[in-house]
Amino acid sequence: MRKMSGREQVFKQVGEEILTNKNILRQEMEQIQSHDTRYLFEKDTQIGEDFFLKLGEGMIQHNPESEEIKASIRTWGENAAQFCLKHQVSLSGALRVLPHFREVLTKVIEKKCLDYGLSLHDSFIVYGTFENVLDHAAHAFSHTFLNKHIVDLEHAKKQMQEISVPVVPIKQGTAVLPLIGDMDDERSEFLQQRTLERTTELELSHIIIDLSGINTINTWFAQHLIQLIDALQLLGIEPSISGMRPELSQTIVHLGITFKHVPKYLTLEQALNQHPVYT
Repeated sequence: MRKMSGREQVFKQVGEEILTNKNILRQEMEQIQSHDTRYLFEKDTQIGEDFFLKLGEGMIQHNPESEEIKASIRTWGENAAQFCLKHQVSLSGALRVLPHFREVLTKVIEKKCLDYGLSLHDSFIVYGTFENVLDHAAHAFSHTFLNKHIVDLEHAKKQMQEISVPVVPIKQGTAVLPLIGDMDDERSEFLQQRTLERTTELELSHIIIDLSGINTINTWFAQHLIQLIDALQLLGIEPSISGMRPELSQTIVHLGITFKHVPKYLTLEQALNQHPVYT
């Protein structure tokens, strides 16, 4: 059997030390954090203890740079992130805890390196290995945390898009589409898609597109609006436009865009009063 090097013995000894004293190490962390309770995980949770458990077992059973340890630590990072999200712990607040893990582990590593008389070079390698493990934990934690926020933001964005395209029925077969705010390319594309879906669902024959709430008209929005009008007409739905303010009309003329064969009204009220459907 191959004799373990001093460095390998230190890895095993550090793993055993962590595993044996995981409760004590967790308590040391809590003591370090006690000066600022904003960064404390709930004391009745097992987050800190679970980290030391996974790390200790990994160091005893596997090579410290093995994929098994990295996978185990990634799982811990994902679980810790889920806990923080559930308890509304901010990412910045949670990340402040990671240096406390480093501080506690550094003491254990330093003691074992001295016990085995490792050279400065070997001691740095041992410490660097544990740093890599902690980096994996931080990466997994941050990735899970941020990914959840991205999913939430996308969900909120989708809801906002739905609200921003309110096809409002006013009578059988007729609806108004009031547009508000700035229309970027993504929102313009969604407008085109969602309006066609809603007009089909509502079995409309007429729709008034009101532009009085639009701040500006750019080329992308104008093109999508033209495409929307063409698609509505192909579906047998008669579109009309209201709320074309002077500054908007000037922009449209400047862009070289025309809305041929589409009834146009200065205000929504005029559209409702003068459109043949409402007489």
